[in-house]
Amino acid sequence: MTEKYIHGTSKDEQARLRLLNKITNRSFIAYLGDCHDLSICDFGCGLGTLIGDLAEAYPGSKIVGLEISEAQASVARQNNPGHGNVAIIRTDVLCNDLPAGSFDITYCRYLLEHVADPVAVVKEMVRTTKPGGKIVSQENDLHNVIYHPEIKGHDEVMQQFCNLQIKLGGSPFIGRELFDIYKSAGVTEIELSYAPEIYTENDPEKYRAWMQNSLHILLGVREMMLQHNMVPEKIFDGVCHAIGERIASPKGVSLFHWNRVTGYKRASC
Repeated sequence: MTEKYIHGTSKDEQARLRLLNKITNRSFIAYLGDCHDLSICDFGCGLGTLIGDLAEAYPGSKIVGLEISEAQASVARQNNPGHGNVAIIRTDVLCNDLPAGSFDITYCRYLLEHVADPVAVVKEMVRTTKPGGKIVSQENDLHNVIYHPEIKGHDEVMQQFCNLQIKLGGSPFIGRELFDIYKSAGVTEIELSYAPEIYTENDPEKYRAWMQNSLHILLGVREMMLQHNMVPEKIFDGVCHAIGERIASPKGVSLFHWNRVTGYKRASC
């Protein structure tokens, strides 16, 4: 894969990923269903935080994580020193050496939006899944970022963020494409669902965590967007300042949802 990961792998980005995992891992593990004594592969495992949580929940399962970034893979290994049922492999998910039909479940989160050929990635997930096994993904659709009261300039900044991601070879609207991607990859029994992220000032701790994640995403691309004159500095910084104010003093509502898809490899494959 030659496309550029929009978020990068800096220490600040790794801190953001830890926060995002803290917010979303429990829900995703529940979505995977019963994973007792299964073989599982995480395509694009990042820091390995989700793998660690999964390994603790299902100590009898074997879990393999694939990660293209050496920096991320190294941290993933450090994050899972005591999990004997975890293996982290530094590899491109499209060029791995895993045998066909190795896993009961293969999954990816927040990966397909960053690749030029998501169908090829899902085909590889299918290849490494056992006949009758499960394939799962969770992805963004960035048209679904809503704040109330509205943040002045936010829509403009997010539109340019999406344009930047497209320039880098990704798709900020991949969530709506998941059914077609899975169908093109030969997955059967495809089911779609939403995972809502609803945060209000009534739960300040969770609200702050979610808004911190949102702020760090923008700060991570600030230099790139300003260098390419994608949005005026005053507008960009105004949006970041407004989000920062809501972190300091939670106000209003933040609405978002993940797009999820589950399917199966044909039992006759």
